[in-house]
Amino acid sequence: MKLELHAHSREISPCGHLSLDELTTLYRDAGYDALVLTNHFSTNVAGVLAAKRGISDFHRAYFECIAAAEEIGRSKGLLVLPGCELRFDHCANDYLVFGMSADMCRDWRSICAMKERNFGDFARDNGILFYQAHPFRDGMTVVAPECLFGLEVLNTNPRHDGRNRIAEAWADMHHLHKIAGSDCHRLPDVGTSAIVTGEKVENIADLLRVLKNDLYRIEHCGKGC
Repeated sequence: MKLELHAHSREISPCGHLSLDELTTLYRDAGYDALVLTNHFSTNVAGVLAAKRGISDFHRAYFECIAAAEEIGRSKGLLVLPGCELRFDHCANDYLVFGMSADMCRDWRSICAMKERNFGDFARDNGILFYQAHPFRDGMTVVAPECLFGLEVLNTNPRHDGRNRIAEAWADMHHLHKIAGSDCHRLPDVGTSAIVTGEKVENIADLLRVLKNDLYRIEHCGKGC
């Protein structure tokens, strides 16, 4: 199975250009079996949605978008799974989070107010996988490895230099789990990287098992798979 672990839709991510309908069609047509929707999850995004779109309940809107994506994907034969790109209030770093349910982050403001060490403990206690996204991109600060489960070592967004080789070397040095993502926001970003597994992934529990046990390979797809 071929999976995308890092993709955004315009319904929630202000920087996203693709709708859920466009995103799911494009990934299905690119030969993917599954897509993890990782829209931005932060106090800033909540504020933008409130100011520009009149969305007062960020938590509800966020998870309604995931539910809609799952339904749209199902109608097209593409599995859509929940995730998020979390940004804490105290810094500009981004983190890919898998396995955090709607109930776990009902008090989303408290989640965003955490520091990495606190969230790392919360993640381990709740079976959540916590990766730093594009850790060596300009403006990022590398955090203590013990806070994390892993790193995004291949980020193929064409508008940023992820310094992927440095990220991979850092992950190897600190024995962190490694993932890849297209960081899809626009049409040119679709399907530029993937993880590929021989395991059957049908739900978020399957994905967590595959990621925890490194039952996949990372694939760089150039200008699209």
